[in-house]
Amino acid sequence: MLEVINLHSGEVVPHPLCLLRVIGTQKEATCAAIHNQSDNTRNGALWKIHQGGFNALIPLVEGDNDLRIICGTEEATIKVTYKPANNPLYIRLIYITCLNEDKFQGPKDAECSPNTAIRKIQTGALVLQTFTAETLATEGLGRRTFRFELDTEGNPIVHVIQLPVTLKEVHNMTEERLWETTALHILSSHLSDKNCKYVAFFCGTRFSNPDKKPMKTESEVMANTKGQVSLGGGGLALVGTGALYTWATHVDKVIDVMNDQSPIDTTTVMDFSGGRGTWGSCYGTHLGSVLHELAHTLDLGHTPHGIMARGFEDLHIFFTTTKLTSDYLPQSPHHSSIMRQSMSSSLIKESVTFTTDFVRRIPLNNINMTVEPPKEPIASCGVYSPPALLSRRYPNKIQRSNSGTSSPLSIEDSLISSPTQKNACSRTLLNAPSPNLAGMINNNKNLDASSSKCRAFWARSSAILLAFHKWLTVDTNGSGSTPELKGSVLCSSAGIRVVELRDLHTMAFHHWEFVTRPPPPVLHLPWAQVPHWPSDSHIEVVAEDNQGNLMKGCFMPRPL
Repeated sequence: MLEVINLHSGEVVPHPLCLLRVIGTQKEATCAAIHNQSDNTRNGALWKIHQGGFNALIPLVEGDNDLRIICGTEEATIKVTYKPANNPLYIRLIYITCLNEDKFQGPKDAECSPNTAIRKIQTGALVLQTFTAETLATEGLGRRTFRFELDTEGNPIVHVIQLPVTLKEVHNMTEERLWETTALHILSSHLSDKNCKYVAFFCGTRFSNPDKKPMKTESEVMANTKGQVSLGGGGLALVGTGALYTWATHVDKVIDVMNDQSPIDTTTVMDFSGGRGTWGSCYGTHLGSVLHELAHTLDLGHTPHGIMARGFEDLHIFFTTTKLTSDYLPQSPHHSSIMRQSMSSSLIKESVTFTTDFVRRIPLNNINMTVEPPKEPIASCGVYSPPALLSRRYPNKIQRSNSGTSSPLSIEDSLISSPTQKNACSRTLLNAPSPNLAGMINNNKNLDASSSKCRAFWARSSAILLAFHKWLTVDTNGSGSTPELKGSVLCSSAGIRVVELRDLHTMAFHHWEFVTRPPPPVLHLPWAQVPHWPSDSHIEVVAEDNQGNLMKGCFMPRPL
């Protein structure tokens, strides 16, 4: 019997691309068809079946969508309502060119024009929007996601900006200098808007392998690549386009491309696959890295696992596997070489402070801390994993209190911070080995044999920060002041939803959440509940209230 396991009929979604996870297909069936009977502009699409199920990405029209699923002699219908978010805050997409170059790099004879780049970016952006809503819903936090500015056909708008520098000049810049140049150029252009954050794609990433030697490691790939950038923070996420050639151009091709096991020719193009070497994994890793950097602009720090570690590398697994399991790794990094390897990767090794001089922070090597799994919903550690099996778990939508409305944007929300601010910019590089995927599998015999491990999820504290964030789908903006910390007492008139503790390298190591009960306006931080502390002399306290007001950059001495 056909069954959609991630949505129920009548559910309302805030995004135009709907993911369906369907199980119960007939054993002899090889494909299934889905037709949106509310969309007269499209024909039904066919989807390949694997191990009794399949995933599908279905474009929705505004309002009710009657989706008809056909597999052999069986049929099922589900109604999904698409209601666009009514939020003045949004994400703006930009394709960055140079004076003498506007194409991205790809295989010989591939179409790499700006128009092709725009179509790929539009498609990828919709996928990330859907992923965010799906993962937050799985956490029981409701379907919330960020909003893009859309054209008349409902596609995300991708602007094109030319930097006043040549490709050669850019290749002599550091990542930080390129980020700064791009940020200043955006702020001085007609695209400057305090109500948006920017995701920019730099066209000039160039991989070169004149000796035609196979690239065996990520460090080798990076050593042969110029113009590669993955930096996010403040109001700008800037990423390279070295693997844009693998991205799908249309939404109906996304799952096929993510399933593509064709090997990457490392003699001619960049391998951004997390060491797995296929087109599908390259697409997932590159697209996932964009989400990681975007999340930094949405005030998320790093976490020991999940999207804000190296879990973004599994984005293709999230969309191509019907039955997923999370990786319940040993909760202490001291007990797992895989965890230590993930935490000490270049992804979280270095951060920079957004000052006019881009002063570097001390590089991260090892973190002296241990963490524990959550014990109760109001006091849990930030390295939480989602449920072991993503099955039918309808979102228990969180309710916002009616007290207060969101505050207007402050100077901390501007693109470039002043030297006194502590907005951190973090990098995603490829010069560290990926965790051993085979070694990360937890031998849980109770799990379905057909399920697949997937690291693409949010750590619990990250999920809560996103769920209440002003840039996600909220119909009303709250007001009120930013939460204040006085000694060990945290106050917010709107009520506190989450408190996250981070070390000086933006790594979250503990959090408290108040989601399943009314948020307290006053909270005495229970330091005694934190079992282990990093070795840093100071820690950062990040707090978000019920209306999305965020306290960040609050550093205090480590409690004894």
